[in-house]
Amino acid sequence: MERKESKGTIMTKADGRRPFEYEYRPGDELVLRFRRPVIDLIPCEARDHLMAAQKEFLLALRSLVDAAISRMEEHERGETFHRTEIKVE
Repeated sequence: MERKESKGTIMTKADGRRPFEYEYRPGDELVLRFRRPVIDLIPCEARDHLMAAQKEFLLALRSLVDAAISRMEEHERGETFHRTEIKVE
């Protein structure tokens, strides 16, 4: 299955026989979705790795949010730094 959008081509593969579906936007992203019954068939060790990866992803998002909040607080306190051009002869 292939469909068009204003940003370009989006290729989507999905049918009832596949344990997953994917969506690919050239130059943008690849989205992979596992169907629920298939997740239950994933071996425990692999499931543990996937859960650990999910936790690491959430921790990374937390770090990004914390950094954005810090920048906003610095700006509110007037602690922003501006670059100064220095001419060297």
